[in-house]
Amino acid sequence: MIRAVFAAATMTLLLAACGDKPGDAPATGSMTKEEVKAAVDKVQLKPGQWEGRFTVQDIDLSNMPGAPAGMKEQMKSMMSQTSLKYCVTPEEAANPSGEMFSGQENKDCTYQGFAVSGGSVKGQVSCKADGGTMTATMSGTYGGEAYAMDMDMKMAGGPNGAAMAMKARSEGKWIGPTCTTAE
Repeated sequence: MIRAVFAAATMTLLLAACGDKPGDAPATGSMTKEEVKAAVDKVQLKPGQWEGRFTVQDIDLSNMPGAPAGMKEQMKSMMSQTSLKYCVTPEEAANPSGEMFSGQENKDCTYQGFAVSGGSVKGQVSCKADGGTMTATMSGTYGGEAYAMDMDMKMAGGPNGAAMAMKARSEGKWIGPTCTTAE
């Protein structure tokens, strides 16, 4: 629902492996999941029909052993969405979920520098899974009727030393008060 507002595909791609382990203390300079939620809760959205787009701008697979020729373009095409319509309920608009950046439970993520104020949002999340680390730095703008988020994601320490990087953009706009398409 509300996760689609900032990055429908982004969070799915990036944070599927992220979250907090109960009892883990945040690393020095990092933020707790609750601090991230408090920052994100400042976002106020207009309820109704929204339209969003996720575009992969660049993928670097140069450190992916065995990546077949043409995989980069295939991945860019496959992960980019031309348009996605979804509904934001009045309840979701009034109370956005901090989980859109903080990931799922029972995993190993840290958060740094999340700030939401004056129409700007920024932050970094780093998650460990399967021996590797995925780090995403996000910055963008938001308002009640539109958002735009640029993301710089890097994965290191994958199988056989695999690493990759991806730059992407998520954008959305409010298109009306009446929902015609469910999420």
